Amino acid sequence: MAELKLTLRTCIVCRKKIEQKELLRLKCEDKKLVLYNNYGRSFYICKDCISLLQSDINQKAYKKIEKSLFKECKNKDKYVEQLKEMLTDVR
Repeated sequence: MAELKLTLRTCIVCRKKIEQKELLRLKCEDKKLVLYNNYGRSFYICKDCISLLQSDINQKAYKKIEKSLFKECKNKDKYVEQLKEMLTDVR
């Protein structure tokens, strides 16, 4: 029987290779974070990094998440706050 390969993707914050189904897939569209809709470039964030964001995190972890989102979206808007709002609305 043929073995299926695992689809691994990289979290933009911690740079760990994780199975695709365990990651949250987002994209930047018109200076806003949105869930990926099968069009355009996207990126992944792992559940560990999301849990850091949802809890009261230290300033160092917050800056790391913020820097990763700035780099991915190529501008400096308030992406961390948008991500927090998305996570509270989705769950």
